[in-house]
Amino acid sequence: MKNKHLRIIISLVAILAVTAIAGALRWRAIDMLPVDYDEDDYLRAAQQFAGLIRAGNWSGFTETNYRTEHPPLAKIMFGVSILPQAEEPLIPDRSTTASPDQNLPAEQLHNARMVSGILGTLESLFLAAVNPLAGLFLAVHSFTVKYTSQVMLEALPAFTSLICVLCYIQYKRKNDNLAMPVRLNGWLIGSALFLGLTAASKYLYCVVSIAILIDWFLTYRKSPGIKRIYPQMFIWIVAALVIFFIADPYLWPAPITRLKESLLYHAAYTTGAEEVQSAQFPIWQPLVWLAQSVPWSREVFIIAIDLLISILAIVGFTRVWAKERVYGLWLSTAIVFLLIWPTKWPQYVLILTAPLSIAAAEGLGRLVFEPIRTAWQNRRVKREKVRIPIRESIQSVPWLLPGIIAIGALILFPLIYQLAMAMTDFSGLSIKDGIQGGIWREVWQGITGQVKAISVFSRDFGSSITVHYTGPGQIKDIFTYGDGGTFLVFEMIWTVLSVGLQAIFGISLALLLNRRWIRWVNLWRTIFLLPWAIPEFVGALFWLRTFDPQVGWVAQAAGTAGGSGGAMLVSNLLSSGGPNLALLLLLIAATWIGFPFVMLAASASLKLIPYDVYDAAAMDGATGWTVFRFITWPLLLPLVVPVLIIRAIFAFNQFYLFFVFAPNIGYGGLTTFAYLSYSVFRYGNAYSISAGINVITVIVLIILLMLFNRWGKAAEGVTYA
Repeated sequence: MKNKHLRIIISLVAILAVTAIAGALRWRAIDMLPVDYDEDDYLRAAQQFAGLIRAGNWSGFTETNYRTEHPPLAKIMFGVSILPQAEEPLIPDRSTTASPDQNLPAEQLHNARMVSGILGTLESLFLAAVNPLAGLFLAVHSFTVKYTSQVMLEALPAFTSLICVLCYIQYKRKNDNLAMPVRLNGWLIGSALFLGLTAASKYLYCVVSIAILIDWFLTYRKSPGIKRIYPQMFIWIVAALVIFFIADPYLWPAPITRLKESLLYHAAYTTGAEEVQSAQFPIWQPLVWLAQSVPWSREVFIIAIDLLISILAIVGFTRVWAKERVYGLWLSTAIVFLLIWPTKWPQYVLILTAPLSIAAAEGLGRLVFEPIRTAWQNRRVKREKVRIPIRESIQSVPWLLPGIIAIGALILFPLIYQLAMAMTDFSGLSIKDGIQGGIWREVWQGITGQVKAISVFSRDFGSSITVHYTGPGQIKDIFTYGDGGTFLVFEMIWTVLSVGLQAIFGISLALLLNRRWIRWVNLWRTIFLLPWAIPEFVGALFWLRTFDPQVGWVAQAAGTAGGSGGAMLVSNLLSSGGPNLALLLLLIAATWIGFPFVMLAASASLKLIPYDVYDAAAMDGATGWTVFRFITWPLLLPLVVPVLIIRAIFAFNQFYLFFVFAPNIGYGGLTTFAYLSYSVFRYGNAYSISAGINVITVIVLIILLMLFNRWGKAAEGVTYA
């Protein structure tokens, strides 16, 4: 009983601490953040609603909704918040492309921001009640702090969508006995209520309803009360629509017409708005937002660990799925939606920061708390100590020493030297001082406190003939100020997609050539191996000319080749098509270059699988996908996974392809660390920045190799040959 009371007290203290942190960070952001886009629009809408309330003109709510593309509930909330303030002149109507109005009424702006801050704090509080670590991550997530501290529409639907999910989970717990019929209860009505309020605040956040419906069906599909689920789903949806209609008085006079206009506006905005087209964000831009902290007004956010939260969420996703699947569905459906949705504004990531924080809490527990708990539980377990005689150890040193020296000279020393270089401002001007010992001098003086670190972005960085100490923070600054999050996300996407396509294409061809009825197998295999025999640089040039809109065979086949002005490179095509088309063309070239290696490994692996296995499977009635999933693929893995690891390393360090294509790509984020390091080294003479990029590359590659090895169990080798 005492332990139970102690746990309750600790939980309450943790929840209060998380709430205090969330409130303090948002209070700071409310006071310090400059006026952002849309704040003037929503404050103008608040002034209109406040005027209607003061005048007692309640019927005016049915005809008033400034920026009708969004429902009015959050705007009404802002209007109520500024009622205590003196009435101010109506903020001018400005174009959506206009810069933010920095002359907004200060007191009204502060009051409206306070409402958002309170709702953002409440969201962290409720999430902390579920998991204090998750509440803490949400409290400090910089994008969440920013957009729940301004006059934006995000705070209210983010809060109501979380309550909608929590009510649904309570409904499931009341029906946790799958052997009993599923019963309707008040928690389900509460979920519908908050879903309706979410829809009346901002449509985008209704993606949570998709996750709930999928989880609902998956949970009770084998229950004897499955027939009761569909009527309850219908009641839940209808109740949410009714609440949405009640909370949106602007729809009352003409519900269908006005709702249609509001929804169609978004479809037109995503394809025709000037600000959307000029931004030229790639399809993976939401992942970029999740891989970095807020890059604007950095002095406001004293905690910037958004990338760490995202990494922990990846680690903990499977555990969230196992413990409470609806959070995993919420996170995954929201990510898919943001990738598909053409508009990529940063505030949209708030539709998933709550489940992201829950997954991050599980990831931290998996990486840190569980190993500590296991070590504590096993602290008294005695292990046998293997004693090696001192004499034998001394005798082995002469045999080991050459290998140790070789490894140190060829592997460890270059890495250590690059790390030291990355902690200085070593550049083309200071190359003489650097190679004469300046790098080691400054690093030693820096880590011993004899000199202070200069900023990597100071005015005199790289402009001196002597080397200066910048400190290990320079590697972090490369990401923070150098848009490193964009490059990191592209590297991950590029590696996964290029290796994945090479694996699919290579394994598919190997399976096809392994058929008994295929004739001239060796001839076909030789033809398919030709791309591997061609140097990568030559292959990249080949594809560059292939995509040439003037003379390339793609343009010839499409009938668009020709024209005057001489040879026009692929730059026009890539620049006009944007980053998504550029990525597609790069993937085509990379797949052509890399699939033969995978095909060869898969073919060798298939040769080791006896046909008797397939004959036995056929006798048991297994065919098609079942045979591949349970027989072919497990037997392919031991040989294919090492090859995929090699291809992943080559893809991550891809250079020649980007060296050829990059000058013709209109979007600077499409590049690998290898080419970025070369560009900085070759054109900027910032050798220390190049070294920092290389250090980051090594760290990321080590992590990827560990994950690949763990997933594929490549170290186990082949056990069936």
